[in-house]
Amino acid sequence: AAHLIAGEELAGVPVDVVDLPVAYAAIPDAVRRLIERDPALVVLVGESNGAHTLLVERLAVNVAHASITDNAGARPIDDELVPGGEPARKVPFDPRTAANAAIAAGCPCEVSSHAGTFCCNAALYHALGQAAAHPSRPRVAFVHVPARFPWARDRRAARGLYAIAKHLVPPLS
Repeated sequence: AAHLIAGEELAGVPVDVVDLPVAYAAIPDAVRRLIERDPALVVLVGESNGAHTLLVERLAVNVAHASITDNAGARPIDDELVPGGEPARKVPFDPRTAANAAIAAGCPCEVSSHAGTFCCNAALYHALGQAAAHPSRPRVAFVHVPARFPWARDRRAARGLYAIAKHLVPPLS
């Protein structure tokens, strides 16, 4: 669904879609390169087998715990993403208002307490940490789309993602 909004404009800037690796070891560098591009907003999008609607994530935990291997063959069990790092990192906005923006655009959406413990969570955890340390402090969000429902890859989900991004994009100064 994210690829369907590539090139559309938000606050006068075209939406750029970047695919991140689904590999624990590669995520920190991929996220660093993304944050170094100095975006105002980063909306990470991943698939969830358990989701029935879009899910706006509230926080990421400093845990890497996988029931399956990532795309590089790693399967961490109860590891920390950042040894000694914060136990959790919270998104810098009220996820309920972001979810309401998707609902208003005609896309079912809910708030999820946390992004799990697989690579989606790792991407959000690293992005929140790197964004907080970046001089421009870009806003970071994560939205899970349902992996098992056809609408998750169609215009309805794309409309929901766009509405969330539009709601979160900082005003031009």
